[in-house]
Amino acid sequence: MNFVSYIPILTFIHRYRSPDFVHKKVLDRKHRKLHNIIVKLKSQGLGYRRISKRLNEMGVKSFTGKTFYPSLVSELYKKIEKKLSYLDEPTISEYYGFDIYFMCMVKDN
Repeated sequence: MNFVSYIPILTFIHRYRSPDFVHKKVLDRKHRKLHNIIVKLKSQGLGYRRISKRLNEMGVKSFTGKTFYPSLVSELYKKIEKKLSYLDEPTISEYYGFDIYFMCMVKDN
């Protein structure tokens, strides 16, 4: 005679997303200063062309030692914005897809 039993098994999906997992490169003083200048000038309503002109007038050089041009300023600003948007995202921790399965166990006596 066989003995049949059913074992309930709970399954689910857990999703966890956090800005804590983003690589947080620590910028040196020179990089932070340049980023702050670009963000400040952009918040004052200046376009990339005027920001590059202003940086060049101030005697600020790029990280490679060259003068600034609009597309470089645009690229730097977009990288800053992207990083800040990652860091501002909320932590998500959620469970979903709950289901119960019954596993059949048969034992021979």
